[in-house]
This record gives sequence, structure tokens and C-alpha cells, in this order.
Amino acid sequence: MVTEKKTTKPKVKSSKKPKSKKLPKKTLKLVKSNPSPFPMGPFSPGFSFPEVEPPDGFRVVSTTQALMEYGVPLMEMIQAPNRDANNLTEVFRLVTEIWNYAIDDKVLLRGKKSKEEILSLFHNGLGVDMEEANHLLSVMLKRKQFLFPDEIQPKRTPFTFMRKEVSYLITKFDQDKLNLHPKVLPPNALDIKLVENLNKLDLYIKLSADYDKYEKLLLKVQDGFFERFNIWLAEKGVSELQEQFSFIAEVFVDFIYGYEHQQPLTLKDGPGKYLVEFMIDSLLHETSMEPWEYTLAPSALRLIYSFLHEKEYFREPPDSMFELLDTLEGHFIDYLKEQFS
Repeated sequence: MVTEKKTTKPKVKSSKKPKSKKLPKKTLKLVKSNPSPFPMGPFSPGFSFPEVEPPDGFRVVSTTQALMEYGVPLMEMIQAPNRDANNLTEVFRLVTEIWNYAIDDKVLLRGKKSKEEILSLFHNGLGVDMEEANHLLSVMLKRKQFLFPDEIQPKRTPFTFMRKEVSYLITKFDQDKLNLHPKVLPPNALDIKLVENLNKLDLYIKLSADYDKYEKLLLKVQDGFFERFNIWLAEKGVSELQEQFSFIAEVFVDFIYGYEHQQPLTLKDGPGKYLVEFMIDSLLHETSMEPWEYTLAPSALRLIYSFLHEKEYFREPPDSMFELLDTLEGHFIDYLKEQFS
């Protein structure tokens, strides 16, 4: 449908609680999708990383995830109320420059900044003096060698071996603990408008609509979806984990409508074989969350489809989606254990 592609940026979960007000405009990101054919089981160790087996005590991460994990100490320096997606993205750019600076000159020469330039980036980006900038640079250089030792890195692959800093207890999330209000919340005028826009967007996909026309409607759908979904979560009694569920919903809707798939894909079509790709590649390896937060993904997807059913986007209960999630959830938790335990 859409052939234009844009550079993928990391999604970093903001510490801010989602609000019911209109969300800021987003930039549409279109990247190629690569659905898994489920070889060796849907979440086999090393999924998405064929022929790459990490040493004991290490895990395989994508370049984007490696940079996000590497930059955690700097990300944490951005305190509320300044901690938002824009500021975190700026820090991510700084992290990328430090990463490149740490690479051996024989490997990377072109575009590599000098030490003075890196210190200036610390000063301007984080507001620290030069003494603190020197200290932070020293810390980050040592962190890179500790987390990503040069001598063990795989050759001729876009993936990286990262040391497991902490062993996390990964367990399946009990959705019954949400104690959702059972009453169905029928659509109001704003919900009806959202569903109309969603159906129109689906039609654009089927008809291979003009890219600019499609993008304009998608940005409108994104704003409406996250606003109405957050209100629905609150009305259902979800408050403690609302931020996590909202973030996963954002990544999922972007995946369905902002990626180039081999075949046209909408929420009504159901992700099917693309679901593993979403959970592993788009969520786990292209976002930054606490390890335990990834265990919420199956429940977040159930909430998304329940929301869409109550708002009458689906005429029938999306039981097939729920059954697929029930089947895959155990495999996903095992995969997370492999990554983080």
C-alpha cells in the first residue's frame, strides 16, 4: 500500500501518567515488517536472531535496544516534569554519539566526534559542568566495555551480545488482578467518531490510498485512540498499570498501521503470524521498559481488543485473538525468562 519509509526511532516509555486530554501529534514511521513463520516454536531462544548464540551470562539485543540499555544512566538523569519522549529522544542521540566515540578508530572513523565535542554535548544536553561531563564520559566508556565486551561480539551481524546485569524474576501477569468493572461501556459520540475513522483508515489500506491522505487520517486515529482508550481504562478501574497498558497500545497501533506489511493489515484482520514479530521485534527490541513490564503485553492486547469490541469496532467478540494470546503467552514468558533471568 504505502511505499514511503522513514527512519525508525526508539520508543521510550515516559514516566508521565497518561491523561485524557488530546495527545501531541506524532510522526508516522513506516518500516518494513518481517513476520515470523514460527520456526522451531513461536518464541524459541534466539528468535529473530538466526545462527546467533550468546555466551553464558549474555543475551542478544538489536542495535536499537543495545543503545537504549546502554543509555539508561543518562536517561534517568532527566527528571520530571522534563522527562518526556522528546527529551528522552535527545538523550538517545547523545548516547549514540558516545557509543560511536567508544568504537575503535579502526572500525569507525567517519563522523566520529572528538572528546571535546562529546563533553560539549554532555554540557549542553544534560546541563552539567565540564568536570561532571568528564566523569560521566568515563562512566559511560567503562559501561560499554562491561556490557558489550568487544572481544565477544558477533561478526557480520546487526545484533549485539549484552551482559545480563541483573537476573529478574519473570512471571506471568495475572489479569484477574485487574478486577475490571464488568459493565459494558457502550460508545459515546467521541467513540463513534473514532470507530468511523478507524473503518475509514482500514478502507484506505484496502484501496491503496494516497500516502499523504493516509498519513493525515492515521495521525488523527492515533490521537483519538489513545485518548479514548485511556478514558476506557480509567472507567474500567485500571489505574495502577494504566501507563504501561497505554504505552503498549501505542506501540501496537503503530505496528499495525505504521509498518509496511507483506499483505495489507488492519486491526480487524488480526495480527495472526505478525503477533510474534510485534511482541519480540517491535515491543521487546525497539522499546525501553522494565523487564517485568513486558510481561503485561498479552494482557494489554486483550484490553485493546476488549475496548474495540465494546466501542463496536468489532461486531462480534474477538475470540480468535484471545485464543491466540492464550496460546502464545506461555511461550512469550519463557522467552522473557531466557532474556532477563
